[in-house]
Amino acid sequence: MNWYRFKEAFNWIVIGLIATAILLWAWQQEQDKETIVIATASKGGYYYEFGKHLESELKRIAGDRYVIEILSTSGSVNNSELLRKGAVDVGILAIGSVSLQNLSIVAPLWKDYSHIVVRKDSNANSVQEFEGKPFILGVQGSGYRTQAKQLMEFFSVDDETMVGNDRYFKELLNNPAIEGAIVTTGLLNPDLRDVLFSGQYKLMPVTPAEGFAFNHIFHSKDFIPAGVYPSINGPLPAQAVPTISTMAVLAASRNISDDKVAIILEALNTSDLRAKAPVLLDVNPTNDPILRLLNLHPISAKYYDPNFGLNIFSDAVTGLESLKELILLMLLLSLALLYKLRDKRIKKALSQQNRIAKELFATFEELLKIERTLKEISDVRLLKQYEFQVLNHKKRTVEIAKAGGLEINDVYMSVINECNELSAQIGHRLRSHQQKTQNQTDS
Repeated sequence: MNWYRFKEAFNWIVIGLIATAILLWAWQQEQDKETIVIATASKGGYYYEFGKHLESELKRIAGDRYVIEILSTSGSVNNSELLRKGAVDVGILAIGSVSLQNLSIVAPLWKDYSHIVVRKDSNANSVQEFEGKPFILGVQGSGYRTQAKQLMEFFSVDDETMVGNDRYFKELLNNPAIEGAIVTTGLLNPDLRDVLFSGQYKLMPVTPAEGFAFNHIFHSKDFIPAGVYPSINGPLPAQAVPTISTMAVLAASRNISDDKVAIILEALNTSDLRAKAPVLLDVNPTNDPILRLLNLHPISAKYYDPNFGLNIFSDAVTGLESLKELILLMLLLSLALLYKLRDKRIKKALSQQNRIAKELFATFEELLKIERTLKEISDVRLLKQYEFQVLNHKKRTVEIAKAGGLEINDVYMSVINECNELSAQIGHRLRSHQQKTQNQTDS
């Protein structure tokens, strides 16, 4: 081989090596591309459907920066477990069904309403009438199963007697033996809409919704709007149905990057996504009375509150060097005024605490009177009256403590514990009387 041929071959070898290096670099870049994994719920539900909408919007915004993956799961409970393990980046959770400890909130999404779905010819007026019958509460790992069980507990229903209660609610369409289901979901859930469209079912109200909401901080009394569901027999329900609602949120794992959260927030607030998901709430979590109690991701806090973290004070004092003597005098005057205000607040707080303490002691004495009287009472009407009085005392105690800024102390806990104890005693006696009456009727 002469020198010319060797040089030409060498050139081709170098070109080949460079081309190979470029291809390897491109492959490595593709392998190193980060992924955003979103945990939703089962296919056919609204969590999954919304996840697909969010996936489409994220792909448009992120371009080649991220690979977007939608994960079908059992629901909120399963999603919270995956988030804590770091197996997913974000997941959709119903805040009334799972603990949010060690998780952060990215954004509020929509309201989830509790739907009690029963056959249209059912004469039942309460879920208590379905005890011991085939009735669906939801699949294991789903948030709506957790919330259905909370309702059963509230109504003192033994859900273990409900045959096949861990099925998926769409089985209502194929199994006439199942008498109903409790489904806590958004108003656009495709599978729920299919069930109601069949015309075989109606929605039963949750009563008393106020009592359940009072005992569960992440729930509120609400209404399923009239005519929100199409059916072959006309829009359902004919009238707004009283129920309870909670909020679905997008939660993040502890190790999610700030850039991922920023891109997700951008996608959530585009007009295209809002048009596809009209149920999305226009809520600022930094001002919401419930969401502000939760751990909001720092990037979300900045997004919803543009003044977050700004050092306003340093900007205000820039250039005031020439007024330092005046500033010192104003500072001394301010300190003197603050001391006077502090002294006044302390006196006012002590007066208020004394007033609250008197009210709590008076309530406790009233409860003791009820406890002494209960031993001599067997009349059901009187027992129910006392049950109502105890509930009012408990509610009033919480309101007094909250309004007065009272910290939990021994007196407060004594009143609350006495209320709980009396409620349990009265409830036990009412159930015993009901069982005795039922036994007499059966015999």
